[in-house]
Amino acid sequence: EIGKSQAAAYAAVGQVIPSRILMATPSMGLTPLFMGMLDARGILSAMPWINLPATLAITGVSLVFSTPLCCAIFPQEAAMDISKLEPDLQAKVRKLCPTDTLVYYNKGL
Repeated sequence: EIGKSQAAAYAAVGQVIPSRILMATPSMGLTPLFMGMLDARGILSAMPWINLPATLAITGVSLVFSTPLCCAIFPQEAAMDISKLEPDLQAKVRKLCPTDTLVYYNKGL
């Protein structure tokens, strides 16, 4: 660890936001569609107790697939050019590794 960088933190937030949105999209989109289909077929009217279990099952199954997929699409480590770091961190990196041009940071997904 070289240090903590605010520039890397700002970059990480910008990269994590799309991942979080894509993780939630399937459960927020598929659940209403499937529940609407169950309602249109009269299943929810005939068995009103199935509303909560069906909602939880659909949401859970979609999250089981979307979460690992989004974590795979958006890797946890990212690279940043040394010139984009704060001056004190730039000096520290250049002192430790004068030939390197990139640093890697954990986005904290």
